[in-house]
Amino acid sequence: MIAAPGDPSARRPSGPWGSDLAAELYARFADGIARLERFDPLVATLGKSYAGEERRLLYLMVRHAAPELVFELSPKRGWSTLHIAAALEDNGRGKVISFELDPVYGHLARSTVRRAGLGHRSEVVVGDVRDMLPQVYERWRRDGRVSGIGFLFIDSEHSAPFATWYIANLFPLVVPGGLIHVHDIEAAPERVVSGAATIPEPLGEERVLAEHLIAHREAYRWWSVAAAVRDSAYLERVRPWGGGRLALSPGRRPHPIEAALGMERNPTLWIEKLGAQEAVAYPYRPFEPLRVPLGRRLRNVIRRRLAFVYVPLRERRRERRRRAKAATPSA
Repeated sequence: MIAAPGDPSARRPSGPWGSDLAAELYARFADGIARLERFDPLVATLGKSYAGEERRLLYLMVRHAAPELVFELSPKRGWSTLHIAAALEDNGRGKVISFELDPVYGHLARSTVRRAGLGHRSEVVVGDVRDMLPQVYERWRRDGRVSGIGFLFIDSEHSAPFATWYIANLFPLVVPGGLIHVHDIEAAPERVVSGAATIPEPLGEERVLAEHLIAHREAYRWWSVAAAVRDSAYLERVRPWGGGRLALSPGRRPHPIEAALGMERNPTLWIEKLGAQEAVAYPYRPFEPLRVPLGRRLRNVIRRRLAFVYVPLRERRRERRRRAKAATPSA
């Protein structure tokens, strides 16, 4: 049975945060950071939209929080899922439940974790997370296995409506001391709300999230990894333990911001819930449902049922194209 993270006994007091916490975790779990190198060969096939410092900090935060349950929104090919599962395995407890809209990516994420021997730490649910997560959460809550969210990983649709949905429906379920990770957040919330110049200009999810956090600053504390990797003092503190490696991967097309910076940008915002848990049952606050054409719905049904055949063929074609491109001399 999974311990209810909303119980007072499951709450952890606020301690070091931001750079102080990162430096402490790097030193404590340096052996685990070194073992992450076993996943490096997968970058060629999985891609690396989730950068190196983010990857290491995700592993460290899961080790630190030692959650029984992680909710992950949009694992895509399973790169982030792999690091969550590895941390759970090293903790000797816990499971990550990942919600993926695309049946092909759902199959790929599941396969990625299984190939690493960590399938027992992972479950992938295919469908719109706004429909599927309430079903999973309420089933686990009725079974007495969960009464709140202790660790939430968000890297999904970066729109204002989607951010409004998860703030209204998931943030109230997060327990005191619970951790929230939001990817592709380029600037700290205070910079966004103050109107400070940021590149690129914050739109959609980033603005809605920033406004919520600033309006409820007594209930949260946060830490911008994108800002940390531009801080020489932070980099100096974590480099002795394998952190702060920001060089762009050779052969990988950099993001325009990375091309300008000359290093990985690591656009992650970490949030800790300091206030009370506002809800135990899923709130069911409304959202605008996806309007999927009939043809696309039928295609997704077919792809889901035939993914075990279709995905390996698709990935072999993709790998052949990747190798051919790598073998072609650049002009």
